[in-house]
Amino acid sequence: MSRLYGRTYDVYSVSKYFQENYNKKYVRDNTKITDQELMHQQEVITPYLTDEEIEYLDKCNIQFGYNRFIRETIYSGYGEKDNIIIFPKKIMRESYKRELIYYFGDLLRRLNLDLLPSDYDIRCQYSNVLPLLLEYLFLRDTGKEDEFSTKHLSDLNLNAKDYIKMFEHFEKYKEVANEDSFLRNTLLFLVPLSSMDATLQITDNIANDKEELRNLIKELFENKENNREEIMKNRKIETYGFKRLIKEIDKRK
Repeated sequence: MSRLYGRTYDVYSVSKYFQENYNKKYVRDNTKITDQELMHQQEVITPYLTDEEIEYLDKCNIQFGYNRFIRETIYSGYGEKDNIIIFPKKIMRESYKRELIYYFGDLLRRLNLDLLPSDYDIRCQYSNVLPLLLEYLFLRDTGKEDEFSTKHLSDLNLNAKDYIKMFEHFEKYKEVANEDSFLRNTLLFLVPLSSMDATLQITDNIANDKEELRNLIKELFENKENNREEIMKNRKIETYGFKRLIKEIDKRK
């Protein structure tokens, strides 16, 4: 996991940058909507999906639930029997639309999961690109593009505080610390950072090319080599230093 170890400093550096330069909070849109409104949101992203992807989502048999004891929407995990999205409130809200679209992308990425990191690559660091990209396209095509970064930068900033503590604790007690555990935990922070940075690069480069977007989504869905890092490399996308993410922080702070 030598490459992953090298990225620990990258994650720490951008985490510090977040804490020092970003303090906005995402405010969920709680405007009430009907169940029917929510269920028809897939139509917005259908132009970007192949027949195979649409059929796959249909077979997922997505179910809705609610739990008044949770504050954030949660999804059923990989390998669970039922595909359920659970909302905090029974009455549907406007913000649930984007969360449902993200879940569509999350289900699509599960067809062929990325392999875990090796000494030479971090194949799974872009695992969240597909759900993020679909969410971005949905928000853009419904006139809410600016909301995309607001939510995810806010989430990443919350993560940043936790990673700084973890990294500094590891550095202080490096001689007796469990390095494997530290690297596994680092991966949990790296994936959302790399995925967001890469998604922003994609939106910069091909946001207005519907055919190219369809091709990329198809590649990310099929993920034939179980290595979305390679798909990004082929498109000249890399995230060392998280330069595109830092640019977004500066733009919106």
